[in-house]
Amino acid sequence: MHRRHKYDIIIILSVIGFAVTVFLAVSRYLGFAVPCTVTHGCEVVLNSKYATFLGLPLSVWGIGFYSAVIFAALMANHYFNWRKILTGLLGFGALASLVFLSLQFFVIGKVCQYCLTSDLLTICLFIFDINIEHKQE
Repeated sequence: MHRRHKYDIIIILSVIGFAVTVFLAVSRYLGFAVPCTVTHGCEVVLNSKYATFLGLPLSVWGIGFYSAVIFAALMANHYFNWRKILTGLLGFGALASLVFLSLQFFVIGKVCQYCLTSDLLTICLFIFDINIEHKQE
């Protein structure tokens, strides 16, 4: 598979993450309770004190993060320096996701299925990106 197509896969997966975070942000601002049929802990996690950072819900930060990843992956298709930026961005996101997962499992004691999806997706994107860089160079 050509490297260019691998960045396209990162873009597609990031669009999924973007959609999840938009769903959570819209639900938060419109006051809708999100359906939580798998983990049954979404409301507890989404209403915890850890669900906001600098006054904004983490879902809004997620929208910004996935938008930046999509843009960086589009640029990485054509410019080498953007590959490094994408790797750094995904590395930062993966570390943040590990913190968020730790908070859910060990501090809050409940898990949000949408947060779990976004966190695992970010970690997988980082691993996939590292795999692209190491196999091709």
